[in-house]
Amino acid sequence: MFLFLSNFKKTIYFDNSSTNQKPKILFKSIINVLQKKNFNLNRGEYNLLQKNLIFLKKIKIIIKKIINSNFIEEIIFFYNSTFSINFILLNLKNFIKNNNEILISNKEHNSVLIPLLKIFKNKNIKIIVFPIYKNKININIFCNYINNNTYLFINNISSNNFGYINKLKKTIKICNYNNIITIVDATQSISSININLKKNKIDFLFFSFHKLYSLTGVSILYCKIFFLSKLNPILTGGGSLYYNGNKFIFKNFDEKFYFGTQNIFSIYSSYYSLKWFLSNKKYIFFLNFFIKKTIFNIFNKKKSNFSNIILLKNYNNIFFNNYLDINKIISRCDNLCNFLKKMFINKNKNCRLSYNFFNTIKEILKIKFLIFFFNFKIINN
Repeated sequence: MFLFLSNFKKTIYFDNSSTNQKPKILFKSIINVLQKKNFNLNRGEYNLLQKNLIFLKKIKIIIKKIINSNFIEEIIFFYNSTFSINFILLNLKNFIKNNNEILISNKEHNSVLIPLLKIFKNKNIKIIVFPIYKNKININIFCNYINNNTYLFINNISSNNFGYINKLKKTIKICNYNNIITIVDATQSISSININLKKNKIDFLFFSFHKLYSLTGVSILYCKIFFLSKLNPILTGGGSLYYNGNKFIFKNFDEKFYFGTQNIFSIYSSYYSLKWFLSNKKYIFFLNFFIKKTIFNIFNKKKSNFSNIILLKNYNNIFFNNYLDINKIISRCDNLCNFLKKMFINKNKNCRLSYNFFNTIKEILKIKFLIFFFNFKIINN
């Protein structure tokens, strides 16, 4: 099913939080796009181009089904998740007022924290980092940080570094009741946790294609249709506006955000891999749950709210990293994307092992042996 795993049969891939491997059907669709769909968008009126535009809407329909949104116009293609969060914050900068407050948890990714510090540097606002109690968002603690000045709430469904799953249903309801804008990072959770935007009224949500077994360089930004008319492109160019004889006017809905040549190669090529994921979604979720349950038994751990990540406290980072490399185990050691790690979690060297449904029990048992052999402590479960 995955060409990378078949080409490197002796390699154990435990870095799924960084990116997922690609199914064979993706490689076939890449060739299909180069042979049959190699046309630019919004650059003509000929029949083949119009078919490409219809094909683009088909991709949006698949994404709409994956996240259970209401309209395909709420789905915007961008370059990556980091660009998406920067785009949202740069637009909200014009609406946020002095003394407003932004709420984030202490488990946020660098792509959220750094833009916040950079974009709102000259604004007289407060960025409040609230704690998580017993690896969960405690509603009582969360409510204590909300007041009349709270303008924005940013959080992830699943932490990229620590694997903690945040159940946002109650917090989103509290934010909606208090007219607080909500931004949710679903990059880490999109391939393992079901998302239903019809039930959870989130204002903004974003994730990357490569976490859905597709190509890199494309992200999806879900923007509630209410905000589409209020947001403006941070960059402009050909394709995002038209001339009506008197002045330039931005196009309607999501079309105004598409300037210049889009990454149509990655978008179109991902159609069949997204379709594959949608049709196998239940099986992937079930297998991931089965592996998680197996890990509970293997490591003699009680069930907790973590996803597909095992975080180890590593005392000899370089030695262990080299040992994994020699034994062809792909993982990530201490290059975690969270500056808050040393401030709120621990100052030790950490190693992250992230599994997926294609990892075998034999591979997990090998990791168990290494963990006990090196006397490492599992932090997050």
